[in-house]
Amino acid sequence: MKLKGTIRREDLSGGVMMLEAEDGKRYPLGGATKALRTEGLEVELDGEFDPQGVSIAMTGTPVFRVKSSRPI
Repeated sequence: MKLKGTIRREDLSGGVMMLEAEDGKRYPLGGATKALRTEGLEVELDGEFDPQGVSIAMTGTPVFRVKSSRPI
């Protein structure tokens, strides 16, 4: 699955990287590489939702496991 959006940093427990998708929803990122830790970076991500995945963000939304990314 592909998602487009902007990388955001939430200040929870030292910082959590989130994707603010084009539809306005925010998803915690699993497997975010160093390249995806830049606030405001616009990206297209390829990956899948992990309905059983948990994160310290406790956002209530499933973790998006990133397989690949590219800036847009």
